[in-house]
Amino acid sequence: MSIKNFLRSVAAVTAIAFVASNAQSAVFDQPTTSSLTNRISGTTPSGLTWDAVSTGTALPIRTSATSSFNGQPGAVVYFNTQTGQLQVDPRGYTLNSLIITYTTGTVNIAEATPGPFTYATGSAADSYSPLTGTPRTFPAAKVGTSGLDPTTFFSRVGLTIGKPLSASLSNTGDPGNIASTGTAGFWNGTWSFPLDLVNSGSVASMVISDFKTIGQNSNANANILGYGLGFSTFQYGINGVTGTQLGAVIPTTVAVPEPGTMILAGVGIAAAAGLDARRRQRRKQATALTHEV
Repeated sequence: MSIKNFLRSVAAVTAIAFVASNAQSAVFDQPTTSSLTNRISGTTPSGLTWDAVSTGTALPIRTSATSSFNGQPGAVVYFNTQTGQLQVDPRGYTLNSLIITYTTGTVNIAEATPGPFTYATGSAADSYSPLTGTPRTFPAAKVGTSGLDPTTFFSRVGLTIGKPLSASLSNTGDPGNIASTGTAGFWNGTWSFPLDLVNSGSVASMVISDFKTIGQNSNANANILGYGLGFSTFQYGINGVTGTQLGAVIPTTVAVPEPGTMILAGVGIAAAAGLDARRRQRRKQATALTHEV
């Protein structure tokens, strides 16, 4: 391995470790084409740029032709293929359901179907975040509301939101624990799932096309990306909008700085550490001289 490739590998490990150490907070990290932590790049098999897909226009809302929502940019999900970070952007719509399925098969999954999702902080009703403190899988529920438990399967993570089926979401609490801004309690805010939702040992083998929506092959959004019917998509519903919606699951990566940049950064850190050490040594010497006098 060349020195340049070695340094690039070190840079990659360092960058990914940095992201991992900061992704536990569950605060949404907006992916962009210039982001260092969640960079969007590349194209889909159908030739669309992932950057264009991220606007929601490629997989728009599909409902009755007379609805003002019809054809509007849809919600999106992001998956970091290096860290396993999974994020949701409802794009301001009031979601009343969200289903993300990861499977290598093409038939519906069951609770025991193998998959990459884990729930270290709690499953079912315990997967709602508290209003304050350490976030869990889902945003905090509104106090006094209840209903169907969230879906916390190995291959599926999902939630229905609001009356009459499920708990509403809270609009008060720590910023990293809530994803609703309205009193109705629907999911309209961005959300970053905890990094450990995806088993760290599974990330390297996961492919974006295995995020699938099952049973929605007739949806007009099912194969816009070109992977196959329902591939690289997730399912959601919008309060007041008729029909099941399919949105894109968009891959992101950690941007690795050029080795030269990492070297300069390392030199800067080392120089600062050395200066700090010399200052501490001078203070010790000054103290010692004072005591001798």
